[in-house]
Amino acid sequence: MIAIDLDNTIIRYDRAFEAAAARLQCLPSGAQINKATVKTAALAAGGNDLWTCLQGLAYGEEIAKAEIFPGCVEFIAAAREQLVIVSHKTRFPALGKPSDLREAARAFLAATPLAGMPLHFLDTREAKVAKLAELRPRALIDDLPEVLQTPGFPPATAFHLFDPDGVHPEWTITPRVRSWHEAARILFPE
Repeated sequence: MIAIDLDNTIIRYDRAFEAAAARLQCLPSGAQINKATVKTAALAAGGNDLWTCLQGLAYGEEIAKAEIFPGCVEFIAAAREQLVIVSHKTRFPALGKPSDLREAARAFLAATPLAGMPLHFLDTREAKVAKLAELRPRALIDDLPEVLQTPGFPPATAFHLFDPDGVHPEWTITPRVRSWHEAARILFPE
């Protein structure tokens, strides 16, 4: 079994963050608008509270503008073993308009080729790691290095850092994959 994170690993939120930033009037200037540039602009314009509200909008009401990362559907189709999504996503945003973030993610996935994949939502990173220890996947693909560093991470699970935007160039502890095609080459060698 291979476990896969959901947010910013399967689902690319750049356009959802752009739409949320436009609604909250904190769009970054410049040509490249993605989650990182929106975060920087939101923190500069209104601090952590604005960023937290913006995340709630992007992961909730604006999720329809998100997309599946290129190559992810092909990766899943090429899998020769069971795949499972394991996500630490709270049900409701910490600030802003209350909306069910888990239901928004389920609805988004239901309209994609990934509909029907086993999906586990956990409230905290620690609960996610405990679920991984229970499931015992041979590998996890995740965009957050902190997951590997969480106490209790199962030692038999190979961690693959999903880093398509090169945010963690210094990461050398485990494989760092920059695309789903690269993940397939590593995890499904011929």
